[in-house]
Amino acid sequence: MLQWLVPRLFLPSFTWSDHRATVLSDQLPPIPQATHPRIRQFWGIIHKYIKRFSRSYCSWVGVPYDNQIAQLPFGLILKWSDGTRLEEVLAMQMARKAGLPVPKVICYGDHADTPHAPMSILMTRVPGKELGQMYKTLSDDEKDAVSRQLDRYLKTIRKWKSPWGESRICSVVGTPLRSIRVPKHRAGPFESEQELNDYLIKPAWAGGFPSEKAYSDALDCARRMKTIPHRVVFTHGDLQHHNIMVHQGRITGFLDWESAGWYPEYWEFTTPLRFAREDFWWYHFIVELGGKSYLLELDCERALTSLTSASYYW
Repeated sequence: MLQWLVPRLFLPSFTWSDHRATVLSDQLPPIPQATHPRIRQFWGIIHKYIKRFSRSYCSWVGVPYDNQIAQLPFGLILKWSDGTRLEEVLAMQMARKAGLPVPKVICYGDHADTPHAPMSILMTRVPGKELGQMYKTLSDDEKDAVSRQLDRYLKTIRKWKSPWGESRICSVVGTPLRSIRVPKHRAGPFESEQELNDYLIKPAWAGGFPSEKAYSDALDCARRMKTIPHRVVFTHGDLQHHNIMVHQGRITGFLDWESAGWYPEYWEFTTPLRFAREDFWWYHFIVELGGKSYLLELDCERALTSLTSASYYW
């Protein structure tokens, strides 16, 4: 009934048409300049009021209120979640400029009083639903089309040349990485893959293993990663089915760039595979997307996880 009573652009289903060219750029776009801190402080104040408005708005239009992804009218959402930071904004702007289907950033605000969530982002809403919600309803042709699209996006960004050198592992602006894959979700930057490997294996401990041999075998497997050289490439960093929006059989949104940066080439694929069950469609989707080239690294990653999981927090 509501859609008949209010203009469409007030509804949470409204999205703006995006008529940008879809030609992808193999060249790294210029890294955007961050807005002045005082401007970000101003928008941070405004965003607090917008978030309060979202609670009333969601009640009015009959949709659940999300504390981290606040729904708004006019085809907008406000993201203010744990870990949202400046690097995510700049990575989004850069990826969008390169032709990837990324929401348009309207403005972003600083929040010094919430260090766990230091930034909020007002952005456009993209049409469609999460791939995980849609996958079983897609035809085989649509599944192939989505896989080809995503493959094209990943191959494009992996061609980008880092301004920080061929070996440095870091965020889009050369700062520490944010990833659920590392202890405390923040690490680096690292000047080499060897430095990253040493950092990741340092928290290894024998607790939880049934025997000294089981611990030793896991340690040997994890250390095998040091013997495999890799290129450092630009990586989305959180390749999950809930971060891919699909509408009418095509990808309309590639979301959540907070972990984006330069990583060893296997990272994009082994990160989502570490905990994926082999009988789950997502496991096979990632394997066919490129993960099959890194199954040895996946074994090393899983061994490393068993050795260091106590050092993570979620």
